[in-house]
Parts: sequence; C-alpha cells; structure tokens
Amino acid sequence: MSNLKRKMAVTAGKLSIYVSKAFNKSGTALPGKVALTIDKDILNIINEKCDKIILVTGTNGKTTTNNLLNHIIKQTSVELLSNLRGANMIQGVMTTYMCNTKNHYDYGIFEVDEGSLNRITKYLKPDYIIITNFFRDQLDRYGEIDNIVKDVYDTVANLPNTKLILNADDPIVNKFNQLNNTCINYGLNLNFEIFTNDNLNLKNCPLCDGKLIFSKRTYGHFGDYKCNKCDYRRIYPSYICSNIEEYENSQVIVIEHDKNTVSIDFPYMGLYNVYNVLSAYTLTNILGISDELIINAMKTFNFSLGRMDEMNYKGKIVKIILTKNPIGLSEVINLISKDKRSKTIIHILNDNPADGEDISWIWDANTVCKNEDSILNYYCSGIRAEEIALKKKYDNVSLDKIHINDNFKSIINTALEDSVEIIYILPTYTAVFDTRDYVEKITS
Repeated sequence: MSNLKRKMAVTAGKLSIYVSKAFNKSGTALPGKVALTIDKDILNIINEKCDKIILVTGTNGKTTTNNLLNHIIKQTSVELLSNLRGANMIQGVMTTYMCNTKNHYDYGIFEVDEGSLNRITKYLKPDYIIITNFFRDQLDRYGEIDNIVKDVYDTVANLPNTKLILNADDPIVNKFNQLNNTCINYGLNLNFEIFTNDNLNLKNCPLCDGKLIFSKRTYGHFGDYKCNKCDYRRIYPSYICSNIEEYENSQVIVIEHDKNTVSIDFPYMGLYNVYNVLSAYTLTNILGISDELIINAMKTFNFSLGRMDEMNYKGKIVKIILTKNPIGLSEVINLISKDKRSKTIIHILNDNPADGEDISWIWDANTVCKNEDSILNYYCSGIRAEEIALKKKYDNVSLDKIHINDNFKSIINTALEDSVEIIYILPTYTAVFDTRDYVEKITS
C-alpha cells in the first residue's frame, strides 16, 4: 500500500504542475503540497535518491548561498536536485523533486526555512548544514529570535553525524560549536577596518545571558566578542576573509585557510555577500573541489531571483534587491549609500503572511541614506506604501521627494522615466517575483 500511495502522490504532484502552468502560476509549492497530502512521508524519496544532502538555513543569505553552491558544484558534472527559487518550506522542497524526478542524484542541495528544519530533517538526513546567521525576522510567525534558535539548536542536536558549517562572527551561530557535531567555522579577519552600523540587536551572551563585549563589529551583531561573565567568545575561523577590495559593481574577496590564500572576484557588492561567498567556499573546498574551479564559478555567478537582479532601460540601470528584515534592509541602504551615481529608490512593502504581517520591523532598520543629494525620488508602493513613506519622513527626507502609489506597476513606470543613472527597487518577499517579472517584461 505504501508504494501505491507514493506512486499516487508523485503522479498527483506532477499533474498539479501542468495545472499550475495552465493557469499561469509558478507552482513552487503546490505540487509538493498535493503530494504530501496523499503521502505525508513522501519526502523520504529525496533522501533515498541523493548520495549527499546539503542544507542551508538561517535568517539571511540562504537563497544566495544555495544558488552559489549549485553554480559551483554543477561545474563538476554531477546530478543536482535543489530548490533554487527560494521555496524553502517542506512543500517547496518536495516540489523540487516533483519537477525533476530522476532515479539518482549526486547531491541534494536545499535551502531550508529555519522554522521548517525540524520537520524536514525527519526525512532528509543531511551530510552538511550551513548555518548563516540569526536575526529578528517575521516576529508574528517566529516570535522573538530565542524561540527559533532553540528550535534549530534542538533539531541539529539530534543530527550528530551532520557536519556544520558555521558563521563564527555571529554569537548565536557560534553557540552551535557546543554540540557534538564536527564544526567548521568561517568569518572575517577583524583586524582591518570594516563597515559598522548601529543595528546591534543582540547584547547578551547566548549561554549565560551576561553582557557581550564587542571589540570589533562588521554589521548587526557580527564581530569579535566575548562575554563578561563566562568564557564564551568568538572561535577563530578556519576559513577567514583576510581582505576585501571593493569596486563599483564587484568586489575581490581574499580568503585564507590552511596557509593557502585565494582571491575571488565576485560580481556583486555588499558585506553580506562576503559572508555568502565565505560559506559557499568553505563547503565546496571541504568537498574537494579545486580552487580554480571555485574561483571561475564565483566570477561567472549570475543571480536572477530579485536578490541582485540588474536590468537596463533607456541607458539606466534597474537593480532589484529583496529586503525582508531590519538587518537586510539596513545593509542594502548601506550599499546604496556608497553608490555615488544619481539614483531613484522604490520601496515596495507588503504585509502578506509570507512577508510577515507585522511590519514594525522597518522601524528597526537604519534607512537613512548618507548620499541624500544623489537621490532624486523615493517611491513608496505595496500594500503598506504609507508606512514606508512615513518612515522616510522620519528619516528627514524632503517631502517633495516622497511619492506614494500602492500600484507597483504604475510607480515603476513613473520611476523609470526619472533622469538618473540607476533605479533601486527594494521589494519584500511577496512582491519580489512580480516585480522582477514586470521589470523584465518592460525592459526586454
């Protein structure tokens, strides 16, 4: 009966793909949901068919890191199964198989929503888990950060044979070194001058609740830290970024490990992308992939899921960057602040369940641009357009620069005619794919 149920689940899931296409829907979760309704244990099929399983979890950087890993590992001519479009709950992971049913994969590489890790690892037994970071995100869904961290920690504790790739600069992620798992840490060399902001949302030790003392910070609560009560402190990483050379649209990231040094020319800016590159390099190096292959793959990486999409319209650049929580938005604004070109900014703020219905998070973000003179207009759109406009008012932006229209297509059309060099579009999660599709349509 179980084999019959599985066959029925796969057939129904695959059928739903065609139904989704008939109604012009992307179907990133529906096929998996249909299959799981028929056979709640259907996810076992992925575990059976993949030689190695890699999971990427944490608050920020999952999708970029997942896509980076895929881009590198596929250069070795292996069979991969992966949820590249960011559908990272159990339905999305299952849908990946529904769309690509083969008898064997060398690797199953999946980004996993931190709130879904426990459910997914009941079926998928990972060889490696990358834990990127933990920040406050979707408080109405997760609650405060302690809740989700405890859930992930307890889940990983039940996977003692899984190797962990950990961001040592995050005091919360560093705590996972306390587990019995084999742990490999990555981070930044904090001896050189790096960027900081005021978004310190973690002040107490994850072990004893004593006060954390930071001698250096990169952003958020990343940095060099120790507790003033217990012996808890940052572990010195095995894989470390020893230098960053920034250019207008790219950066060279220098990584040291085992007395070796590699320089990676990465085509996207942002300190958060340094961490994504570090995590992907750490794992692929551990897998035995050559530095030459990794460097060449990183150099040609092209991400087209609204994380750093770039298109052209009438001689100007249109860049789409997902913003979904305070730290993410703050770092994007920090990136924009370094851009000396004339620009317009479009914020698209939704409060659908997948975005988080509590949008108070925007008030925790540092959204003040340091190059205000180079910004022609701020356009505010989405379901909560008025809220982001109010935030810009409190940022002391001139009111004649702030424009409100909850129709994102209309506001994009208007902004595209601005006489600027670059237009930044910053959508929340449920707006990102529609935004990208629309901009791609009118710029193609």
